[in-house]
Amino acid sequence: MNKAFIAIHCDTGKENPIIRKLMEIKGVSEVTGTLGLYDIIAKVEAQDSKELESIITTKIRRIPNVLTTMTLMVI
Repeated sequence: MNKAFIAIHCDTGKENPIIRKLMEIKGVSEVTGTLGLYDIIAKVEAQDSKELESIITTKIRRIPNVLTTMTLMVI
């Protein structure tokens, strides 16, 4: 099982709709709002690194109002 934490920076005031969309994505196991440079942290779990990459690039990064992401791979 591969795991990563995704730090998400989004448009101001769009945190709650993004959090709701994140919770609908298969593989996203936890989502929480944060204060600071990043607005949301999501925990993603997948069977392999290819699936993990797909979740991040084709689902999370394409959510409207997501500006930037930073991926922290769990070792």
